[in-house]
Amino acid sequence: MRKFLLVMIIFLILGGTLGLLMRQDPGYILIAFAGVTIETSFWVFLLFILVLLVALSWAKRILFATLRPGSSLAKLTGNISQKRASRNTIRGLLELVGGNWLRAEKLLTKSADKVPYPLINYIGAAYAASEQEEHERSKTWLQTAHQSTPEADFAISFAQSQIQMRQKHYESALATLLRLHKVKPKHRQVLKMLVQAYTHLKDWDAILTLTPKLKKEGILDTENMLELEKKAFLALLDNMQYRKKLGHKEEDLIKEMDNIWHKFSEIDKDENMRVLYARSLISFENTRKAEEFIRQSLNHQWSETLIFEYGHINHTNSKNALQTAETWLKVHPQSANLLLVCGRLSQQQKLWGKSKDYYQSAIDIDQSSEALGELGRLLNALGEKEHSQQLMLTSLQHSAKHLKALPLP
Repeated sequence: MRKFLLVMIIFLILGGTLGLLMRQDPGYILIAFAGVTIETSFWVFLLFILVLLVALSWAKRILFATLRPGSSLAKLTGNISQKRASRNTIRGLLELVGGNWLRAEKLLTKSADKVPYPLINYIGAAYAASEQEEHERSKTWLQTAHQSTPEADFAISFAQSQIQMRQKHYESALATLLRLHKVKPKHRQVLKMLVQAYTHLKDWDAILTLTPKLKKEGILDTENMLELEKKAFLALLDNMQYRKKLGHKEEDLIKEMDNIWHKFSEIDKDENMRVLYARSLISFENTRKAEEFIRQSLNHQWSETLIFEYGHINHTNSKNALQTAETWLKVHPQSANLLLVCGRLSQQQKLWGKSKDYYQSAIDIDQSSEALGELGRLLNALGEKEHSQQLMLTSLQHSAKHLKALPLP
């Protein structure tokens, strides 16, 4: 209360003093400009200046309050800008999907700095630039994406690897994918793209190493997994055959081939690959392993081609091999190839009569069987010339069926 009275007394003293001064000398102000003249007293002019300063001060406060980030007007202005940028982003993505690369790139980059998540815009622009073969520009947009959202490094690198694959820069893509694989070793799409990169680069050893992971994560279906394993095995087998010619130890090569075969779990479901593996073992002269593989394979699933290969093995124990073949014969009595094998194994043991019977049974089922030549050669050695010549004639007649029709003298 005392403070209020003190303030009032001070204002009264100041007001009285100012009023006294105004009465004693009102002063005179003259302003002339462009034909306009303004006359007033000094005190009125001073009051006008004070009112103007107060008005400007309040106008400044109102303006700043209105345009600050949290104000309603600022929100309204920002919302309009963001909505326009969002529409351009959507249009840009639609153009990207529609294949209009240049238009997509322009729309996405134009609106990137006005949307809450510019990462999508920059990655989309990188894809669009890549499709236009503007690789440097694509790279620049990816770098800008990383600067705008550094915490999205994995997503940006993944987009980069896809672009590199589309550009057929497989070595660069592989480097990027290996870095991603280290961060997320179970990422399915990264694993799929690793397979693609290794396949294009023909790095079959790397695919062999990656195969257990592909199986564990179920990355490829059975059919695709089999095709991949077949390509890898054929390439690795060619490499081993080449190394064999260079003088590498056959024992080491066989161990390597055996290891590769067992790492590929789907490959043994293909009959042609089983035959190829058996022939490879035979070519490396690993009789024991070849016999064991063919025997186990035939016990599991019968194959006429494999039993034919079984007859080309130089069995160390032909007696046991014959017993095994005769066991199969009980289940497959109409197999000409099996009868041929039994005949050859019998002949190895010098069981001439038994061998003749098996050969003849094979011929009765299939006259194109190699048993025809085997029996003819055996009969000739046994002194049965007439029968042997008759078989040779039969063989020639059979071969003549496949000859081209030509005029004869």
